[in-house]
Amino acid sequence: MLTAVDFEKLGFWEDSTPEENITVYGMDFGTDYIMLTDDLGKTPLDAKKFIVVAAYNDDDCFLWGVELKDFAALKELCARFPAGSAELLEALRTYKLPKDK
Repeated sequence: MLTAVDFEKLGFWEDSTPEENITVYGMDFGTDYIMLTDDLGKTPLDAKKFIVVAAYNDDDCFLWGVELKDFAALKELCARFPAGSAELLEALRTYKLPKDK
């Protein structure tokens, strides 16, 4: 089970959304930011399930979204690029799900 500490180690902050009654994890990238949820729009708790990355600008307007295969894929990207960097944001934006063999 994923916890806030797992995301904090990667450079994410935690926030609660009273409207949806969930916890989301986010990261700032200058004037843009991303938020993470599971594939049902809930708090990501299962390390082996999809993680949805949604990017927003400073006016809270949706920019783009992408599904990551699992927490390991997120962790790998965060190990390659510094938290909050333009490189990490671009790597997330252009991520492609691996094709099943």
